[in-house]
Amino acid sequence: MQILSPSDELPRNEASVLTVGNFDGVHRGHRQLLDTVVKRATEGGFRSVAVTFEPHTRLAAMQQAGRQGGGHELLTTFEEKARLIELAGIDCLVKIPFDEAFSLKSPEEFIAEVLIAKLHLAQWVLGRGHAIGRDRSGNENFLQMMEGKYHFKTDIADLLSVEGTAVSSTGIRELITKGRLAEAVERLGHPYLISAVRIRGIRLGTALGYPTLNFKSPPSRKAISPAGVYAAELEYRGRLEYGALYFGDCPTFGGNREVHFEFHSFSRGGDEIPEGCTADIWIHSFIRPDRVFAGPAELVAQIKDDVERITTYFTKENRQCR
Repeated sequence: MQILSPSDELPRNEASVLTVGNFDGVHRGHRQLLDTVVKRATEGGFRSVAVTFEPHTRLAAMQQAGRQGGGHELLTTFEEKARLIELAGIDCLVKIPFDEAFSLKSPEEFIAEVLIAKLHLAQWVLGRGHAIGRDRSGNENFLQMMEGKYHFKTDIADLLSVEGTAVSSTGIRELITKGRLAEAVERLGHPYLISAVRIRGIRLGTALGYPTLNFKSPPSRKAISPAGVYAAELEYRGRLEYGALYFGDCPTFGGNREVHFEFHSFSRGGDEIPEGCTADIWIHSFIRPDRVFAGPAELVAQIKDDVERITTYFTKENRQCR
């Protein structure tokens, strides 16, 4: 998948089927749009394109208004978002810097200057109720008026719902921060992705008989579940290993360590990941909350039980990443 800037232009002899949005989390609703884009592009011999913004338009608006906002607000960093969109089979991802100058553009300027002039828009796939521009002025009716002027088609899809509620990044964010991973994953349509940098550990897990790889905690605006143990998979250079993920500050040993992630691989292949390199952690399910144990022996007994539960999760329930 190519990652393009607003100044990049598709070859003159190529047109695009595209969709536009923040795509935070790239959840099942987003994936429905992306799958439609790929299908329409394949049928018509077009390029499949997703157009997104960095930073997230809501965060940019808060910053421009002088408000910093809360902490854990996003499901995906740009790199994680790009990874998930690539998995959908999209040809090109256009990254638009959402700064004050861009935010002042009218919806028609955005269409004319970027979607038509640079991406040669042939068909626009969007969810029902989607709108672009300040005060959501570029709504469905506006876009349908633009069809005749700029000679493209709109394909409006109904919103995806689970148990009668529309799938949304906001709803998934709330589920994750409350530790309700199973419900979040159901709405995401994939395990929760955290791309993390490997760091040096203190080999505490090795001393306990469960060696781990240590990873730096994600950026502060990344939505994170409560500290504890999770069933997860680690992916590096195309290799997947399932195992136990711990997130916290090791309270049994004083809780004075920096909050971090530790992954214990059940196949013991993870040592191939060098320090400073980034790996993808796919979180499937919450196993138990973090707590203080009486000592190492009690902690080891609990870890053994965690490993058994996670092994059952992946083998007997035949869980698969993505």
